Amino acid sequence: MGVSDESAILSKWLVREGDRVRKGQPVFSLETDKATFQYEAESDGFLVRILTGEGEEAAVGSPVGILSDTAEFEESELEALLNELEKTAEKQLDHTEEKAGVPLEENLASTAEHIFAQKAQNAKQKISPRARKTANELGADLSTIHSGSGPDGRILELDVLGTVQCEVQRKTSGIYSGRPLTIADRVNIRSICAKEAGQTGFVSRVFDARKLLAACSPQNRLAPGAVICRELARLLVKNPDLNARRHGDKIYEYNTVHLRLNVETSSGTLKPVIRCAEMYAADELATLMHNAKERCKIFASKPQEFQEGTFTVADLSAYGVDCFTPELTPPELCALGICAVSMQTKAVERGGIEAYPAIRLTFAYDRAGVDAFRAAGFLNELALLLEPGGTEP
Repeated sequence: MGVSDESAILSKWLVREGDRVRKGQPVFSLETDKATFQYEAESDGFLVRILTGEGEEAAVGSPVGILSDTAEFEESELEALLNELEKTAEKQLDHTEEKAGVPLEENLASTAEHIFAQKAQNAKQKISPRARKTANELGADLSTIHSGSGPDGRILELDVLGTVQCEVQRKTSGIYSGRPLTIADRVNIRSICAKEAGQTGFVSRVFDARKLLAACSPQNRLAPGAVICRELARLLVKNPDLNARRHGDKIYEYNTVHLRLNVETSSGTLKPVIRCAEMYAADELATLMHNAKERCKIFASKPQEFQEGTFTVADLSAYGVDCFTPELTPPELCALGICAVSMQTKAVERGGIEAYPAIRLTFAYDRAGVDAFRAAGFLNELALLLEPGGTEP
């Protein structure tokens, strides 16, 4: 599970009670707010009892079933085990709540095994509420912060931000700016809240796709979407203010592009991330995108494949859509929608009219961190790169 995940929905059991299970065999599928994937058995055995039914939510670390090394067992022995698990969870939960200074709710005891793991982790550290909220938003692992800068080693938001920045820089030289919102950004936020208006803005542009389509052929297996994503990723490196995430009143810019895709599956849309997308050529990026989509469709993705995107792309060209507005994936600031090829006309010399293949791009942006002029300028720059006369795709 991702470090910010506290629970998941057990969507489907792939085996039944009494079935034999082999090590590495998919046993059940899980759904989080970011991904759907399968859990594989870590040992051989027989599934003798299901504790969490399909569609039920379970906390990270809680038991969802019991495996036995033999198919035959005493029912009394199983019930004794279940009772012992419940008593142990209740005792640990009581101790955790008492140590943390939080009153125990009346109904927690009956569900102790589903919430104990998270409570125990929180009680080990002194963490300010704001620091915990920021850690959840950024996907930070609080267990790596042994002592904070607050009184008695209390972990503050500053400690979380510092840890996240150091970790990302160590891995990918990623975050390099935690700039505050500008005065204009703050005015926009107040205006949005006062008018109860939408926080997402949109700009759209059609570009001449003749050069782009000429670069795509059955031989190189390139699709227009992959070429657009390649140019987009390289342009975002030069525009880190759009390749960013907003957390509260700070915007964290990245100098590497973690490109988030939108993939249709039988259980809804999943959003895997291609990390450091600007490092790949168009054909390499196309392969990575294809493989990520295929893993999503068979629910074979790993949780880490859905973490820490910096920019979202939604490609609906395969559906024949010629105009749509993509959704943002908070806390990311921006997203790009790619439409299908359509025929457009334009005036040429001597009063003639020329038809040409075109693709519409729609740029969605968080109005609290980006304004319409900035979004339009970036979209225009991207379109000019893709049109005849721009750089080679």
